Amino acid sequence: MKKILLVDDHPILRQGIIKILQEIMEMPVLFEEASDGIQAIKMTETGEYDLVLLDISLPDQNGLSVLKQIHQRHPKLPVIILSSHSEEHYSVRTLRAGASGYVSKGCDAVVLKVAIEKVLSGKKYVSPAQADLLAEAICDNRDSASPHETLSDREYQIACLMTAGKTLTEIARELSLSVKTISTYRSRILEKLNLRTTAEIISYCIQNNLSM
Repeated sequence: MKKILLVDDHPILRQGIIKILQEIMEMPVLFEEASDGIQAIKMTETGEYDLVLLDISLPDQNGLSVLKQIHQRHPKLPVIILSSHSEEHYSVRTLRAGASGYVSKGCDAVVLKVAIEKVLSGKKYVSPAQADLLAEAICDNRDSASPHETLSDREYQIACLMTAGKTLTEIARELSLSVKTISTYRSRILEKLNLRTTAEIISYCIQNNLSM
């Protein structure tokens, strides 16, 4: 029997995913649940899992950060990212960070089933759309890539939080960082995007559909 850790902060969604997968999975699967990143990391330290299904939007930590911590501590433990965001903005970033697959929450349950089965067999799951994005990412060099592709995961996260209307103080509190550190990240974002103000960062993110 395969053992899967499902990480999502919405209990109803977790229950729905588990119920559907138990009905359509051909192999017997045991699910355990975590509601945030800290709990997920602790559970991967104490439990033996064959796969982690990880929501990219968690209340305490960004899913990319949790992914990297799990991958660093357990490099052989596969992680599939579940996200409500478009593949265009996150799939390549998460695959580069060590994910074994990226599945949209808006997809059909069969797609998630196929992704799980493929990853449990030791392979990576890449949809046709993701394959095209990966090919483009490989072909693009730093000069031809979009400016936001040069942002680090933390810079990307902070830019999106500013776009969501958060102040630097609120972002600092949410990420458990100092306001000075957030201000430094803001300066790096402005430099990399060739912008001058926070308003321009917000406008850029909206125009390019960047979101967490």
